[in-house]
Amino acid sequence: MNLTVVVGLMGKRRSIGIDIGHTNIRAARVENGTVVEVLRERTDVPGGPEGVLEQVSRMVIALDHGSGCPVGVGIAGQCDSCLGVVRCGPNLFWPDVPFRDLLSARVRAKVVLRNDVVMATFGEWRQGAGKDVDDLACLFVGTGIGGGAIVGGRLLEGATGCGGHFGHISVCMDGPLCSCGRRGCVEAYAGGRNVEARARSLLLEDPGASPALAAACREDLDRLNGRMISEAASSGDPLSLRIRDDMAAALSSAVASVINSLNPERVVLGGAVLFGFPDLLGMVMRGAVEQCLVPAKAGLSIVPSALGDIAGAIGAATMALERYG
Repeated sequence: MNLTVVVGLMGKRRSIGIDIGHTNIRAARVENGTVVEVLRERTDVPGGPEGVLEQVSRMVIALDHGSGCPVGVGIAGQCDSCLGVVRCGPNLFWPDVPFRDLLSARVRAKVVLRNDVVMATFGEWRQGAGKDVDDLACLFVGTGIGGGAIVGGRLLEGATGCGGHFGHISVCMDGPLCSCGRRGCVEAYAGGRNVEARARSLLLEDPGASPALAAACREDLDRLNGRMISEAASSGDPLSLRIRDDMAAALSSAVASVINSLNPERVVLGGAVLFGFPDLLGMVMRGAVEQCLVPAKAGLSIVPSALGDIAGAIGAATMALERYG
């Protein structure tokens, strides 16, 4: 991928961006205004903070080539941006971890830490689908669901750096339990891990509900994954289509709530789960607009992410350079 970064910020300098999700870690080196190298690894979730710290340190060293360039890190959790601490990682099951300072000591570089989708939002704003607007909201659907916003040309961070957790908007007060401890969050309906868990639960209740899914996982529900559900939906499997439709309803409600609350000029939607299900993106776009307040629709556009699965890494690299370059 060849992306032009803000020339006045980047010049001939370089920075590294890291995106730590529950499933994957993505790292990118941005140099001379271009993403020149990208690394991807599966996240060492069982290894806990120390295991992930070791992974990220190794990836930074591999990309840095001894330059000591600044590093930006986005992580799936609630981050205290002032202290550089991961306060709660509901998808990584971490306690309070001073990840910024631990990584800085390992790689001997300055590090900035934020939530992963806050970094993706920053990346889309600076050089992606939202680069020409000052009021922007982003929502990314992956293993979990995260969000971020630009309000009046400034990144929304909140009093403790935890602003923008749109995945925990409740779309049903007595809905399923979310990993955050609340009920009915949109993540509980549409986050990839919860979609897989729901499909397993429905098949346990009625093993004959979806012969397509039973065949795909060879009747071993532990093997069932989102790709299988998506492929079954594409072939017209009723159970998989029901799951997709419920995802669309929950996501549409959450996106509409964000629009009605923040009145953005543009909404950027992304994430592997959102793009992985047939027709889901279009369903969410249409459903969200239908539920918006009429004044909020004026001039509103809803668009897909322009930076793909490295939006978070690009945003992190850009923020690190703006902060420490």
